[in-house]
Order: sequence, then structure tokens, then C-alpha cells
Amino acid sequence: MNPPCTPPQYLAEILTTLKSTNQFEQVLHLIVDRITRLIHCQTCAVILIDQRTEYLRIDNFSGLSLTFCNKFHRTLATSAVGELLWTGNPVLITDSSANPTLANDLQLEHPFGSCICLQIAVDHRTLGYLHVDTRGPNELNESHLELLQPFADLAGIAIFKARLFEENLRLERIDRETGLEKYGPFLEKAQLSMERAQQFHEHFAVALLDIDNFKSIMNTYGYDTSRALLKDLGALVKSHLRGIDAAARYGFDEVVLLYANTDLDQAITLAHALRTSIETTPFTNHHISTTVSIGVAAHPQSGTETEDVILTAKKALFEAQRTGRNTVFSYASAWYEQEAEQAGTELQ
Repeated sequence: MNPPCTPPQYLAEILTTLKSTNQFEQVLHLIVDRITRLIHCQTCAVILIDQRTEYLRIDNFSGLSLTFCNKFHRTLATSAVGELLWTGNPVLITDSSANPTLANDLQLEHPFGSCICLQIAVDHRTLGYLHVDTRGPNELNESHLELLQPFADLAGIAIFKARLFEENLRLERIDRETGLEKYGPFLEKAQLSMERAQQFHEHFAVALLDIDNFKSIMNTYGYDTSRALLKDLGALVKSHLRGIDAAARYGFDEVVLLYANTDLDQAITLAHALRTSIETTPFTNHHISTTVSIGVAAHPQSGTETEDVILTAKKALFEAQRTGRNTVFSYASAWYEQEAEQAGTELQ
């Protein structure tokens, strides 16, 4: 059986999809669909190595039942498959009756007459393999290896691109919509500030701000403009930071700030300056006016743990919103006085 030529539009379609998405499943679905159009195969499947378990799983398929795919759970040590994944050498069976042992190793749900398996890899890293089989013998041959290889290569690129995107999201420290840090890296800095404050008897403060009319802005000006406002606000917040400070996106329209080596009174002054600057600044090309409510808390008045300080700032923000918005609120906690009295008692 002579293989058909690969229609250029098939590869073009896959490449266009590959460029436009980081969801590799969509690309794999297109690859399986186009292979089944090219070859009257019984089965076409993309079988991947599960990164967590290192077992094989069927990720995309044609000609298999969902029940079989859900139960499919094979190790990499399967002889023929293991060699394929380890060496990258393709496997071709033109007539399964001539090599029943090899055919049995490769068989999925249905017995086949001929079969091709191609490694899916990127940068010499094996990701899985492409399996294609037909009912009758001698329906796949050496020429089909050349035909199917580009599909296996594109599958590898799609999977690698998706994993790289996911890894970048995990490693990325900057929130794209605001230009501020993500909360995880910010929390690391806050914890370090707390440890330094405890070691050297310093202060540090946290301010939590919320945009007072963000939902109204989004309803009036739309999604894109509301995101542009977040970006402008993030830039303004950063312009108010000192070199020792930090700021991160805390919620949908909330920002948390860390004022290192700063006591409560100083933090309140800084928060008022930021609130005033936001109130008097027109945002986006629509010159939108907005205000913010800010809650402020500090170590040691609000506690000896980072979580205590942040939680107190969150409660203070709620009070700032409840008492009329566009204001700064902080608690006059008796915690510090109690600690001082206790220390004095211990010294006596």
C-alpha cells in the first residue's frame, strides 16, 4: 500500500493551531484527526509519559474506547515500547503474523495487521510515542514512517511548549495585569522582614488597598479599560515605593504593600500620601478618576507573625470601606502596651 502525500494544508493547520494556543490537547486532537484522514487506520493514539507517575497514558486517540483508555496504565519497561522510548528508533510491523511477540507488546485495544510507533521527543527528551495501526497486514510500510514523522515532531513541540508555559507561570514573579509582584514572592519578602524585625527589634508595616469603584469602572468602560487602569495603578504604586519596600497584587482589585523598617505612624503617613496621589491622578486614556481604601497594620502592634500583621491590615481595610471609603484606617491596638507591661513585670 503506497502512502498518500501529506496535504500541505494539514501541516499548515496544525502549525497555525500550535502558534495560537498553549493547550497541547487541541493540537494533539488535530494531529490524530489528520492522520486518520490520511491513512485508513484502525487506531491512532498519542501515548505520553505521565510526569508524576512515569506510567504511560493515552492522551488523544481514535479507534479506541474511552473505557480502555481510562484503564490503560503501562510501565515504561514494556520491552518493545521501552526500547522505542529509550533509543528513539521507530517500530514498524508490516505483518503482525510474522512477529506475534512484538505485535502483542505494541497492541492496544484491538489486534492489528500492521503498525507503526514513533517516538515523540524534544531536545532528546522523550515525551511519549505515536501509535498507528491498521486491521490488515502490509498496509503500512517504510514510506509511512516518513509520512508520519512530522506529526510526531509537531506533537512533541506542542507538548513541550505547553509544559514550558506552565513552568514559566509557576516561576514568574510578576503579575502581568498590574506589573506588581505576585503574592507568593511578596510573602517571602514579608517573612524575611518579620524575621529581621524580630532579630534587630525593628518595625515593619503592611498596607492593603482596594479600588473603591472598580466594578463600576469595569461596567462603564469595559474589560480592556479596567485592565489598563490596573496597569496604571500598579505603576503609580511602584513610584511610591522606596528601595526597601515591596508591593504585590493581593486580589482581583487589591494591592498589598510592605513598608520595611517602618513603624505604624510612618506607614500611615505613606499610605495617606499614596491615597491622595491616586485620588488626584487620571487613569487610562479615558482620564478615569478613582479612589482607594487602605488598611494599615504593623509589627509589633499587630502581632509577632507575618500572618497576624496581614490579617489585621485586611480587617482595617474592611473598616476603611465600611466608614466611607477613600480613607486610611488602622487599629490602635493595645497589644504593644500589654507586651511592654509584661516585659516590665519580668524585669522586676
